[in-house]
Amino acid sequence: MKYIYGLNKSGQSIINYLNLIKENYYCWDNNEGTRNKLIKLDRNINLVKPENINLQLIDELFVTPGVSLNNNNLSFFKNNNIKLYRDLELYSRISRDKKIIAITGTNGKSTTTKLVSDILKKSKIKNFKGGNIGIPLLEFTKKNNEIEHHVIELSSFQLEAFDDFNPFISILLNIVPDHLDRYKNYEDYAFQKEKLIISSKNNFNIVCIDYQKNFEIFNKYKKKIIPISKKYLKHGIYYKDNYIIDNYFKIKKNIKLSLLSPSLFGAFNIENIMAAYVVARILNIETKDFIHVLAKFKGLSHRLENIYQDKKLQVINNSKATNLFATLKAISNYENIYLILGGRPKEKNFKPILNYNKKITKIYLIGESTEIIFKQLKKIIVCEKCENIEIATKKILFDIKGKKISKTVLFSPACSSFDQFVNFEQRGNFFKKTMIKHLNV
Repeated sequence: MKYIYGLNKSGQSIINYLNLIKENYYCWDNNEGTRNKLIKLDRNINLVKPENINLQLIDELFVTPGVSLNNNNLSFFKNNNIKLYRDLELYSRISRDKKIIAITGTNGKSTTTKLVSDILKKSKIKNFKGGNIGIPLLEFTKKNNEIEHHVIELSSFQLEAFDDFNPFISILLNIVPDHLDRYKNYEDYAFQKEKLIISSKNNFNIVCIDYQKNFEIFNKYKKKIIPISKKYLKHGIYYKDNYIIDNYFKIKKNIKLSLLSPSLFGAFNIENIMAAYVVARILNIETKDFIHVLAKFKGLSHRLENIYQDKKLQVINNSKATNLFATLKAISNYENIYLILGGRPKEKNFKPILNYNKKITKIYLIGESTEIIFKQLKKIIVCEKCENIEIATKKILFDIKGKKISKTVLFSPACSSFDQFVNFEQRGNFFKKTMIKHLNV
């Protein structure tokens, strides 16, 4: 029998699937509010505390990605040799007949997942889009089990524990420090991402080699990887002067990226576009369909989302930037920035922001990371402690009032949201609502 620990979207999707196939299970969540909500939805839900479970009945444990596999509450199961998995393991068992396009990386994976899914749709290839993007993997059993192509986003947490997973196409966008609060070190975190390439058997693997860890992975598994880069590649796909140049599939005509959607604004989106291009080549999708989607693409909320713009001011919601690397990429795109920064820190060193001091007019610090960041940046960049988004917003609008030069308000926290919000979506929505309210628009 299966035991599900943690009943957020992922855990609930496992329960829904087990109910669908009429398989018994036990489950638990430490949050009383979550348990009460689920009881209202399903009075027959089998809630049992870990310490009260009869281990002789349990074959395997499925842990929600939001809970560390090193959580003390799980040691009871580990000590009794019960296997611990994420939802990816169950998904892989029931999706072996699917053509899975699996996408991971520290940054850009949600955008790439949607971009690839949209390109398939444009080419009339029905597909299920799910995973870390917000739709649980097992939801495909409810939506349309007959759909052959799946486009899924995988986090490092989901990749931690599975026995056998062999996607048709694997994409590794980038590996930079992140989630170091959940891993022993950077090497451990990078290895979880590497598992996607390790698990692949004689299928297609796309890796952006412009990052040190990615390049190391490329050198390990060269023969089974299609490299993409912003630098010249003799045998791969690279970007130069607004063109995708294909030295892998031997396409004679280079692809000009002339009409890009505003949602693909920023140099960091080039690797997302190149990865999607390789998928299009593998699936024999016509170039015109690929180009059409690039022009019309509508990005996801909270990723460099332009929520207001006039002649002198633009306001950008980048709440999804939960690590420093993502924030630095965002900063690189703008000038005269009024930056809201902070939350629960995943890393200790924020000094790389100082390299962009000419772009940043002032920083407004919020959340648990305030003191750490303030001490590191205050001597070079003007910083003000604001505690929360509401205070930061009011202070920014006061500071920019009457200033005639063009300016950008950038909400790009470089930290997780868990000190003040449930997730980055709730944080981003609060920022949008607050900013619009105080702008009086």
